[in-house]
Amino acid sequence: MGEEQVDIGDTPSGRIQGTIFGLFLLAFGMPFTLVPLLIFGDGSMDIASFAGLFMVCFTLPFVGAGLFVQFIGFSIIRVGLNPHSKKNTDRLSKVLGQQPHDDHEEYWRTDRSVVADELDEVDKADEGPSKQVENFWDTVES
Repeated sequence: MGEEQVDIGDTPSGRIQGTIFGLFLLAFGMPFTLVPLLIFGDGSMDIASFAGLFMVCFTLPFVGAGLFVQFIGFSIIRVGLNPHSKKNTDRLSKVLGQQPHDDHEEYWRTDRSVVADELDEVDKADEGPSKQVENFWDTVES
């Protein structure tokens, strides 16, 4: 059963560029991840004080953003090293908010006659006798 192979059509130069961009993202996200270390590293601020707690809360979004950028960088490097792995491409697509390849292929593989039959059934159900509903404002007495 192993991993399924997906061809995304990348050239070796595109793979190398993707890997280099992934390394750039790792380097770009590192300072954001290290913000708490840079602020609290010298030990001059007491974390138990109000100012210390404020600074801890202030640095959390930086850490989250840095880790997210680094995760994207690792994912791009993984796809650059093994671009034909369905697992790698689906994970990167999920992180970037794109639809995986299978969903697109499944949409185009659906039998159009089955979909047309279902739509005809819905149209026939709508064509039946309909009763006239009274307007709400007609029932209100003034």
